[in-house]
Amino acid sequence: MKWNKQASIFAVILLLLASFFTNLGIAEAAKPDRTAPTAPTNLRAANVTDSTVSLAWNSSTDNVGVAGYDVYQDSRYIGNTAAVQFVVKSLNPSTSYSFYVKARDVKGNVSAASNTLKVTTAATTVVDQLPVVSDIQVSPIAADGKTISGIVTLSVNASDDKGVSKVEFYSSNGGYLIKTATAAPYTANWATDPWVPDGEQILKVIVYDTANQVAQVSRTVLVQNTVTPAPMPGSFKKVGYYAGWSTYSNFQVSNIDASKLTHLNYAFAKISTDGKIALGDSFADVEKAFPGDTAYQPYKGNFYQLTKLKAQYPQLKTLISVGGWTWSEKFSDVALTEESRTIFANSCLEFILKYGFDGVDLDWEYPVAGGESDNINRPEDKQNFTLLLKKIRETFAAQSAKDGKQYLLTIAGGAGEGFANNTELNLLQEYVDYIQLMTYDIHGEWDTLTGLNAPLYRDPVSKFYSEWSVQDAVQTYLNKGVPANKIVMGVPFYGRIYNQVTNANYGLYQTFTGGGKALSYADIVTNYLNKSGFIRYWEPDSKVPWLFNGSQFISYDDEESMGYKTTFIKSMGLGGAMMWELSQDPNRVLLTKVYNDLQ
Repeated sequence: MKWNKQASIFAVILLLLASFFTNLGIAEAAKPDRTAPTAPTNLRAANVTDSTVSLAWNSSTDNVGVAGYDVYQDSRYIGNTAAVQFVVKSLNPSTSYSFYVKARDVKGNVSAASNTLKVTTAATTVVDQLPVVSDIQVSPIAADGKTISGIVTLSVNASDDKGVSKVEFYSSNGGYLIKTATAAPYTANWATDPWVPDGEQILKVIVYDTANQVAQVSRTVLVQNTVTPAPMPGSFKKVGYYAGWSTYSNFQVSNIDASKLTHLNYAFAKISTDGKIALGDSFADVEKAFPGDTAYQPYKGNFYQLTKLKAQYPQLKTLISVGGWTWSEKFSDVALTEESRTIFANSCLEFILKYGFDGVDLDWEYPVAGGESDNINRPEDKQNFTLLLKKIRETFAAQSAKDGKQYLLTIAGGAGEGFANNTELNLLQEYVDYIQLMTYDIHGEWDTLTGLNAPLYRDPVSKFYSEWSVQDAVQTYLNKGVPANKIVMGVPFYGRIYNQVTNANYGLYQTFTGGGKALSYADIVTNYLNKSGFIRYWEPDSKVPWLFNGSQFISYDDEESMGYKTTFIKSMGLGGAMMWELSQDPNRVLLTKVYNDLQ
C-alpha cells in the first residue's frame, strides 16, 4: 500500500509540471510582434524626366515579413508599393524635390526612413518645329488671280519657333533665284519684262529656320507682257514744275528746256480771302503788269515768259498750280459749299484765260488732316474735294463748248495711305486729266532715323516700323481705282541731308541730329559727290543711291536710279513722270535722262 501511495503522488507531480510548461508555451505564442523592419537602403533615381522620377531601393528585412513600402515626397506621404520601385508623376520641370521610403511589415510595424534622395527634374523638352509660311502673294495681279506683267512684288509671311534665318524666292519652278530675304517683311521684286518669257511660271518660296529646317510653298502665275501693248513712243507725259521763286536764284523761265516737256506747272498761286485764285508773288509772276495793261513791261514777268516759251514749243501745255504746302489753308473753305465751289471754279477759269494757261493744277496739302498748322481741316473735305473738282470740270467744259479749246484739270496727290484714305480717288479721277503722285519726301528730318527720300521699292532690312516706297504709293492709287494712265509718277530733282549721323551701316537707318535741308541735284554733284570724304553707296532693293562721309548722310536720285524709275513707269503703263522741280537740275542731266527714257 505504501508504494502505491508514493506512485500516485509522483504521478500528480508529473501532471502538474506538464500543465505548467504547456501554459508557458501558450503565453509565449500570444505575445504581440513589436519588431520593425529594417530601413530600406540605397534609395536612388533610376530615371528622371521633366515631369517624373523613377525611384528604386534595396529591400528591407523583417522577422515576420515586409508587407510594402511607403513613399514620401518633401516629407509628405504620396503612395505605397509592394515592389522596390515607384514612379512619381505630375512633377514640374526644372524643380528640386526630396524623397525617402519606409518599410511596413504585416503587423503594421514601420521602419526608419531610408536615405533622403534629392532630385531636380529635367527642363521641358522642346521639339524644334518646322517653319511656317503663308501662300505667296503677288502684286499687282489681274482680276483672274493669275496673270501678271512688268514688275511685280512677291511676298510671304514666315515664322518659326526658333527664328527664320532666310527666305528664298524662286521663279522657273525653283530654277532661278530671284532674291534671298533675311528679315521681315519677306518680299522680292520680280521684273518679268523683258527677261521672262510669256506663259506659265511656277513660283516657289523656301523658308529656312535657324536649324536649317525648311518649309516651302509654290504658286503658278501666267506671265503676259505682250497682251497689253506698251504706250506708244512720245505718249508719256513729262511734267515739270517751275517754282516762281526760282527767278530770284537766276533760273528763269527762259532757262527751261521745254523741248523735253509735255506739260509745265507754275508753282504757286494762292487762294485769296474772297475764295478766289490769286497771284502768289505778283512781282515774280507778272511784274505787277501784263500784256494789255498800260504799265506792262515786256520780258519781265514769269507769266509773260511762259507765253513766249509756248510760242517756241507749241506742244507745251502750261498749268497754274494752286496751293502747295504753304498756301493750302483755304482749300477746305472754298470746297465747303456749292456757292464757294462755284466762286472758286469761275475764278480759276478767269485766271487761266487772263494769263494764258491751259489749265489748273490743285495741290491741296492736305484734305481732312495734315499740312501746315494754320490749315483748316474738316472731315467732309473728303467728299467736298470731289465736288470741287466736279464743279471746276463743269466750268471748264462750258467754256470748251464756247471756244472749242480743251482745258486741263489736274491734282497733286500725297504718296501715303493717309491721302488715299482721305479722298475719293475712285470718284475724283473721273474729273481730272491725270494725278501727279508726289512720290518723294517718303523719309526726311521728321523721322528719328536717316532714310531714303524716294525708294522705288521697299528695303527688307529697313529699320522703319512701317516701310513705304514709290511702288507702294502707285499700287495704293491703283487699288483705289485710279487708272494707270492717269497716274503721273513724281521723281525728285533734289536730295535731303542729315547731320551728326551715327557712323554705322554707312549712315543708313541711323540716328542723327539736325539736317533735313533739301539739296538740289546740281548742288549735290558740284559740292558733295566724291568731295569732303563723301562716298556714294547703293541700296540694291530700293534702287536709289546715298552719300556718306562718316557724319553726314545725303539721300538723293541720280541718273542710275532715275533709269529704274522710268523703267517702272513704262512697265506699269503709267501716264508719265512729274519732276519737282526744274531749277534743281539746271544742267538738265536728270531731265534729259527722263526725256530719253520716256520717248
